[in-house]
Amino acid sequence: MKKKNILILGVSGQDGSYLAHYLIKKNYNVIGISRKKTKIKNHKILGINKKIIIKNINYNDYNAIKKIINLYKINEIYFFSGQTKPKVSNNLILETLYSNIIPVYNIIDIILNNNKKIKFFNSSSCEIFENTNKKLNEFSKKNPSTIYALSKLITYEIVKFFRKKFNLKICSGIMFHHESILRDKDFVLKKIIENTEKIKNKKMKKLYLGNINVSRDWGWAPEYVKLIYKIMNSNKIDDYIIATGKTVKLKTLIKKIFNHHQLNWKNYVSIQKGLKRTKDSTKRSANNLKLRKHLKWKPKYFPNDVVENLLNKVTF
Repeated sequence: MKKKNILILGVSGQDGSYLAHYLIKKNYNVIGISRKKTKIKNHKILGINKKIIIKNINYNDYNAIKKIINLYKINEIYFFSGQTKPKVSNNLILETLYSNIIPVYNIIDIILNNNKKIKFFNSSSCEIFENTNKKLNEFSKKNPSTIYALSKLITYEIVKFFRKKFNLKICSGIMFHHESILRDKDFVLKKIIENTEKIKNKKMKKLYLGNINVSRDWGWAPEYVKLIYKIMNSNKIDDYIIATGKTVKLKTLIKKIFNHHQLNWKNYVSIQKGLKRTKDSTKRSANNLKLRKHLKWKPKYFPNDVVENLLNKVTF
């Protein structure tokens, strides 16, 4: 059987790296687009650094993307790129909008005008929804409060529009928070775990945090990439919320992390007003009924399991 060719934009990040690893094991050829021209650390960790064809091109370059899609006869495309950090995206408005929207539109246009059989997955975000304590499903009210969230909502709507109007095999995953050992240290759970280890080893005295009363649905990234592949290869490609369905307060996980090191978190955590994100919702809770019903999927890892995996440095 002839190998299929997969294109991943953002192949050096957490999700792109794990998906590449999973698809290589499934005997796919993986072509990745990355801004990094140096060796990719995540690929080395996963043992796939010599098994991916890496292309260093501008994500917004229509002709360059089209050339790669045609040259390698790409069957499936996954978009995990763009500006993802709210702290950065709110200061770099145009860059955030361009990096998240233009590549998605370009890919859809290339599919529409060259090969409608190509499947495309767009990584959206739970940040597209309004701030509410209610459980969020695919039909919940969309009301982004950051530039990043706005850009993700725009791509979500673009994908949905072109899928319905032109019957394309394209979809968005509305991604709730998900972690792994590959996660960037700027993200809160990774930051807390790394700094708690420093406190344990007397290399740090205090951990400075913002609002620890926020509640989130944290999933396991290696599990989510398998689900994304399942969505893309289901009978009816559609948009799905990707989440565990269980929400946990950050304070609860902080306590768990410090307990792991036999430390009382109250002695080391300092709450700083300046670190609080005023536009962040207090609670992000997911209803993943559509996912469970249509794809018969159940998560193996819930937020507490995710923290256990991170503490024990589990790779997969």
